[in-house]
Amino acid sequence: MFKRLRAQIKGIFDAKLPFEILEEFSLFEQKYLEEKGTLFPTVNNNKVVYDLKIKNNAKIALIMAIVFFVCMITLGFVTDEGFIHPVPLVLIPLTFLIILYYIHEIYINRHEVIILDRENGLITFPVGLRQNKVYTSPFNKIKIHWYGTGGATGNLDMKLVANHPDKKGGTFLEGLDRNYRKLWSFYVWYMDKNRPLPPGSAFDPYREADYERRKAEGFPKPLYRSHIPTHEATPEQQAERDRHWKDQLEEFTREPESVMYDPEIHKNWTEIRYVKQNKEPFANIFWRYEFENGDIIYMKTDGNGSGHEPPETEKYTTRMMDLFESIF
Repeated sequence: MFKRLRAQIKGIFDAKLPFEILEEFSLFEQKYLEEKGTLFPTVNNNKVVYDLKIKNNAKIALIMAIVFFVCMITLGFVTDEGFIHPVPLVLIPLTFLIILYYIHEIYINRHEVIILDRENGLITFPVGLRQNKVYTSPFNKIKIHWYGTGGATGNLDMKLVANHPDKKGGTFLEGLDRNYRKLWSFYVWYMDKNRPLPPGSAFDPYREADYERRKAEGFPKPLYRSHIPTHEATPEQQAERDRHWKDQLEEFTREPESVMYDPEIHKNWTEIRYVKQNKEPFANIFWRYEFENGDIIYMKTDGNGSGHEPPETEKYTTRMMDLFESIF
């Protein structure tokens, strides 16, 4: 009971996100690319570019600073007693500093971008206090979490954050959805080049070429797990892909309340090697552990059959599952 309570409490404050397609997200429609001042200058089967439009934000802040300054002038500086009020004297130089700062920002090219390079599996994003550095990293190596502000648990305004795996600094990820789980699902789906392009008319001109590429490659396995089906554009394409995928994969949906083995969490688990009677390893096999309190944990062995199991003091049942960890 206490174990489950600890796990629930930990889950509330665990901001890390897995590389999984978690749920449905907003359709990426062609109209978003045709809007004046679009945030998406490039959208195709190989690359998506988000323009963060920092320059426009600087202009807005500059206007606000000027309005603030004018209001102080209008209110006046002299009290009824004839003394100069000290507050405006402090605020005026601060306002001038704000104005100077944002004038400087306007004359700097601040159209910083986030680039999703689907073809090469790379993500590029700006970092730093003034976002004046740019990092490029393999997509599956970045550290992803959500950051919340407001409320006791920070859950009133939750944003998606990406950090470089080896360097300091990161950025808020942008997109069509404000919901961080939906936004992350789009990122993962688009960057899984072994799946069809995400839904939405913006990708329709590129679906045929993308499908033919994957077909020529033999429809390789998905790179990331999905909790929702990722269908092809047509029934004929779906049938063709299924003939390849179903030869390699079995459908496997983990229970929503289950978790995968994590060495950072399950530190008391012991290392073990699973082998068959003929000494061959149980390589790349899922093992399902169900505990008396209802907890379910999955663990996958490596190519040599090595993995981990719960301590002997725990009471649980074990089941081997020769399945792939994704649905179609």
